[in-house]
Amino acid sequence: MRRPAGFTILEIIAVLLLMSIVAATVFGRSVTTSNFDLNSATDQLRNHLRFAQADAMKRSDAVWGIKSYGSEYWLFRGTTPDNAANQVRLPGVQYSGTGSRVSETQLKAGVSDFTVFFDRIGKPYTAYTNASANTPLASQMTITLSAGGDNRTITVTPETGLIR
Repeated sequence: MRRPAGFTILEIIAVLLLMSIVAATVFGRSVTTSNFDLNSATDQLRNHLRFAQADAMKRSDAVWGIKSYGSEYWLFRGTTPDNAANQVRLPGVQYSGTGSRVSETQLKAGVSDFTVFFDRIGKPYTAYTNASANTPLASQMTITLSAGGDNRTITVTPETGLIR
């Protein structure tokens, strides 16, 4: 008498089919577009900070920086970030009008308020009037982005200006 020692092909196909349905359902509910939007917004702001730092080092005639206030952030050149004449459009941003500010709606995330200046060697400052009247970053600066109940952070390291 022959004894079966395994599963039939129909049993294996049925189990694999059920497992794939359960996996697709669980994965579809756990990954939301707000996670992708927040990761994308974090990368975009991090790259804009690096762009400001690179511009300050390439064009050593002025300090450059990024300021975030309220529901917007912007790139600026010089020591007065609120002066519209000093605000510069960021690359890779689709602006709706003539302004040069990125809104939370464009970014799809909220950003904490901050101001960071970079000098000609890429060193970060929290305030900068001129080369002798300035406030270097004393401790690590943490910038928080939030969307859909999740948060991401960007850090700027004092002295070196490393942006992570």
